[in-house]
Amino acid sequence: MIPTKPFLLSAAVLLGTAGPAAARPVAPPAFKLKVFAGAPSHGISAPDDITYLNGHVYVAWQNGVGTKGEPAAKTHTATSQLVEYAKSGRVVNSWSLAGKIDGIAGAPGLKAVVATANEDGNSHLFTIRPSARRSRQVHLYRYAPAPDSRGTSMVHTGGGTDAVTVLANGRILVSASAPSRRPATATFRVILHGTTAHLFPMFSDNAKATDALTGTSVKLHLTDPDSNALVPAGLGDPFGGQYVLDSQGDRQVIFAKGGALTREKLTYGDNSVPASIDDVRWAPADNSTLYVVDAKANTIYRVTGPFSADDALASMDTVGGKTFGGTVASFNDGDGSLTPFITGCKAAKGLLFIR
Repeated sequence: MIPTKPFLLSAAVLLGTAGPAAARPVAPPAFKLKVFAGAPSHGISAPDDITYLNGHVYVAWQNGVGTKGEPAAKTHTATSQLVEYAKSGRVVNSWSLAGKIDGIAGAPGLKAVVATANEDGNSHLFTIRPSARRSRQVHLYRYAPAPDSRGTSMVHTGGGTDAVTVLANGRILVSASAPSRRPATATFRVILHGTTAHLFPMFSDNAKATDALTGTSVKLHLTDPDSNALVPAGLGDPFGGQYVLDSQGDRQVIFAKGGALTREKLTYGDNSVPASIDDVRWAPADNSTLYVVDAKANTIYRVTGPFSADDALASMDTVGGKTFGGTVASFNDGDGSLTPFITGCKAAKGLLFIR
């Protein structure tokens, strides 16, 4: 189990003393944090999401591309880089993909990595099959309907697509990012056919949910669906096997089981300050290995130690409305509380646990 208590500091103290990030982040003494990989080549920058497929780690490097695919201001590139790593950190393969890659997930049934691009609009989706012939590895899909196209259905959010989760049955779920219309879909179900990624609503941004602490019925008012994940089943967690959506700007997560939704508000530190997170992951087994993407450091770290099955960690975004991205926190999904675990990152982003 993650030993959070000995390292717990008040949110007020942490906010008040935050300074330049250390050369390398700091994990609790029982854990070892080492560099897994840096930028694979000159001009590649801004890593974000991270996933795993068939023994290899994959990282999306966004290269400063805009949220609708606009070319980067400094380099004028309009492509992101998906990089495949061996567990040693050695680069195995790399693909240039049009737009800003914002969500990636391994899909064993497809023998592919699923990647979304452009979270605010002009979105599309890729599958990348590393074992295929080079000319057939990358497959581009256009959304139908496009979320930012004209229309009045729940799928027409006015925004784009973000994080990806692939369920054990192969179903693909994608966050409906940056909605500008109400009501709209919060998470899409995606069915791939030919060159089309057909979108269907899973649940809406104004759906009814149960509050995790009070047990009362509430109406959601989600404005910022962002990262998503699957809570591992069979570990004793009350949300085991459920899909979870992080509504980042709303400082809450939504757990989904069938048609039933549970809302959990997020707080940080012993002062219970409202907080938002960028990503969240659960350890699938004891002694799992954690990977942390530090976007501004252009570095991916590997953390080993006495993790317990069902330990949950979240990369922080804000605390009390102030930017607080240098910390990876322990997440208690029983009450939504977050306590510091790894500190000193420049901008913690994607997280990955591997058993």
